[in-house]
Amino acid sequence: MGTQTLTPAAARPGRGEALGATVAEPACVPREVAEEQAGTRKARAGMAMSLATFAMAAASAIQAVLYLGRFGTNARTDGFFVAFALYSTFGVFSQSLRVTSVPLLVQPGARLGTGRFAATLGLIALPVLLLTVPLAHPLAALIAPGLKPHGRAITAAALPVLGCAMVLQLWAAGGATVLAVRDRFTTIAGAYMAGALCGLIAFVALMGTAGVQTLGFSMLAMSIVTCSWMVVGVRGSGGLGGEGLRGEGKIAGLVRDCGVVLGRTAIYLAFNVLFVITLAFGSRASAGGTTVLSYAYLFVSYLVAGTGMALGMSSIPDLTREARAQQRTLVASAVPRGFRYALLICAPALAALIVAGAPLVHAVLPRSLSAAEAHTLRVFAALLTPWLLAALLVNFLLPVLLALGRARLLGALALPLVLLQLAATALGSALFGVNGAVGAFWIAPSALAAVLLAAAAGREGAASLLRELVPAALRFLALAGLAFGAGWAIGAALPATELVQAAVAGLIGCGAYLAGLWLIARQQLEVVLGALHPRPAAA
Repeated sequence: MGTQTLTPAAARPGRGEALGATVAEPACVPREVAEEQAGTRKARAGMAMSLATFAMAAASAIQAVLYLGRFGTNARTDGFFVAFALYSTFGVFSQSLRVTSVPLLVQPGARLGTGRFAATLGLIALPVLLLTVPLAHPLAALIAPGLKPHGRAITAAALPVLGCAMVLQLWAAGGATVLAVRDRFTTIAGAYMAGALCGLIAFVALMGTAGVQTLGFSMLAMSIVTCSWMVVGVRGSGGLGGEGLRGEGKIAGLVRDCGVVLGRTAIYLAFNVLFVITLAFGSRASAGGTTVLSYAYLFVSYLVAGTGMALGMSSIPDLTREARAQQRTLVASAVPRGFRYALLICAPALAALIVAGAPLVHAVLPRSLSAAEAHTLRVFAALLTPWLLAALLVNFLLPVLLALGRARLLGALALPLVLLQLAATALGSALFGVNGAVGAFWIAPSALAAVLLAAAAGREGAASLLRELVPAALRFLALAGLAFGAGWAIGAALPATELVQAAVAGLIGCGAYLAGLWLIARQQLEVVLGALHPRPAAA
């Protein structure tokens, strides 16, 4: 996105002095080489964040299967998952912090220093600890009024463990924010992947002794490792800057800073609440339908998190610097490219779920997913395709608006977004039942994307970007549809079991999609491969 023309060593002031070298006139490299180096660096950063997200998703999926297989679904697990829902909601805030708070720390023009930011997160953690540890029983009665006393006791027992995990995840997200400003994305990715692995190990080790609370202790173990890794990374990259808490760092100033940090995340919280609304209307489905819808949404939402949000996290420091350098082409340079890379991955993944994934799960675990439920999973995945497109666009535009200093506008959009989702879902459900509720899921996010696009690029700029984005989306979706459609047709024609047919369909679909990419998106494919196997930097 940037057009830096200095070599990496010259581009970092003070590096030569630190090594005892004499800094002469900065050595220059050709503009094309500098742009290629910058593009490869950003691609590697985005790839690192994507791999970390998908590693966490894989660990969570394994734990979910093991948990249900061991403890089933009953009043005890209901009590635990009420507390776990609170942990998950707070996790949304913590993860969005990695995007919304970066502009507050980027120099020049930083609103908060690193030390003040750390103190702010410490103050935010205090009420979390207060509510989940000494006030765990009153909080359990508040958030689980429909449970019987035994179930609420499970909730109250889970809250202190999950509360500590929530605070550690908050601080880990703060560390990731600081490291992102310092361009240490490999450290961030390593922290989250190590945490996910340790959480999975703890889960397996404690299954026989911790009972339904096993998942809570697993989250705590994951949080301890992730937060510790982040702390070591922050210290190794310069620490907190040694600024202390003087003057404006007093309590009144910290409270004001808390308001700034919390207010910038409102739009992310509202965006994640949208599925809760859809799920409430979708619960009218037959038994098992809500679970299938949750599986479909989790799959698609992890695609968004692993592409759109991960790339947004990796790019927002540079976006903020470019915005402050008065580069008015920020949206045009940042959004289309990231959108294309995200769709390059998301389109085949969604097509693979519809064509091969659902039949494979049914063939391997017929008691867990019946033929009818596999069909429902395919339908829900297809209905979530428009939401996927809107969610990707939103996750690329939100960092741009934050970089441009439009946080107040984003906060004002949170409540209208939720109200629009309520109205659209109610109408879709009334007209077409559960499928209508799921099918309407894309309306509110699409409206938000349109508003964000107009706010970031203006009416003419938004129209120009749409003329670029829509053909790109159709191209990748059409390629994925044709590739996996051909795989399905060939697999279905084989005189074999359903498992073999689904496997053949998936393999042929993947091969055909990669071949098609080489024809219509060779440049994007080469950049992705370059991120995995970077070439040596030019001298």
